[in-house]
Amino acid sequence: MISIGLLIFFTLSINSQQVIECDFDYGEKCLSGLQSSSYVLLNETSGEPRQPASDITAIRTSHEDGEECYFPFQLNSFDMFFCEKTDPNLPATCPIFNSTGPRMNCSEGEYGYERFEGGETGSRLHKLDMNRDLEEGEHCIRFFYYLSDTNSNGNIQVIIEDTLANTNQTILTASQRLQNRWHEIRQNFNVNNDKPNIYFGFNRNSSSDLLPYFIAIDQLTIVDIECEPDNTTTTITTTITPTSTLSTISSSTTASSLSPNTTVTLSTTTSSLTSTTVSNVTSSLPSNTTITTGTSTTTSSLLTSTTTTTRPPITNTSISTSTTSPSTSASTTNQMATSTASLTTPSTSTLTQSTTTTATTEGSSSIKIRSNILLTILFLFYLF
Repeated sequence: MISIGLLIFFTLSINSQQVIECDFDYGEKCLSGLQSSSYVLLNETSGEPRQPASDITAIRTSHEDGEECYFPFQLNSFDMFFCEKTDPNLPATCPIFNSTGPRMNCSEGEYGYERFEGGETGSRLHKLDMNRDLEEGEHCIRFFYYLSDTNSNGNIQVIIEDTLANTNQTILTASQRLQNRWHEIRQNFNVNNDKPNIYFGFNRNSSSDLLPYFIAIDQLTIVDIECEPDNTTTTITTTITPTSTLSTISSSTTASSLSPNTTVTLSTTTSSLTSTTVSNVTSSLPSNTTITTGTSTTTSSLLTSTTTTTRPPITNTSISTSTTSPSTSASTTNQMATSTASLTTPSTSTLTQSTTTTATTEGSSSIKIRSNILLTILFLFYLF
């Protein structure tokens, strides 16, 4: 007995939240002066429709096994988000399971709409016929809307007129069009007067072609509680890898018992590689979030410097060469047969490389002996 009482109380509470509900079906007129339609006939040569081909009642049809319409499906090379009606004497149908799956019959209802002829612009206002007063406080308004295209700057505005304060307030503007389908919008609003007037403005602000333009509305609901959150979310996955810098330096020096006028060549090569990659950060965002993504950039640079030093005729030899780049510094010191290279990079690591190399340089006496031998051979060749 207690359970039955709780059930009745819960049912009455739910019903009390429904202030206004209008689906435009069966001739229901909740916006005075607004015309209504049920479907658009299509065939194998039809182009993409510019008004809803079916209403919300139709596309929400459920099969007896619980299956619902599969949207979108391909029709004449465009995405179809409505039930398809090809014969006025037969019900509209939609596929289930997949775009080419078996068909089921759709329930048929109606929707309200305004039609603007090609090149026509303007605003048309319709007052909401309210079957009960609104209580003071917060409410939620929700409805589905349709716009033919994005070129006409079309929208539906909801305006509340406070008859006591003699003020008007636009509580929402429905203007976003993502695809050729029905779109849902919901908005919280407050009223300070239990008998306000609510108007719906159907606006077309520009025209870039001579095609007719449709603005439609369906499933209008106002409740005396806050709007429930939108269940549609968008998940974004990205990966971020910290910037890495790679620097290398090579140094080669040859020196041993250097004789006068010996040329010493030092070669230094520096390379820098920086890369950034983005991936693996997951967040859940509302469906109306604007997402901006970027691309990675890779930069590389190569610096090569050559220094030539001529040694005068001295006994003890010391050669010092310093080469500096924006991101790397290197220094090489040669004393007799020993060379040392040191690298400092912008990072926290330091690379030190020591190399001992030996080379043989011929003196002047050895050169004279070889010259004498060559002259002797030439002289003997001349005699014989």
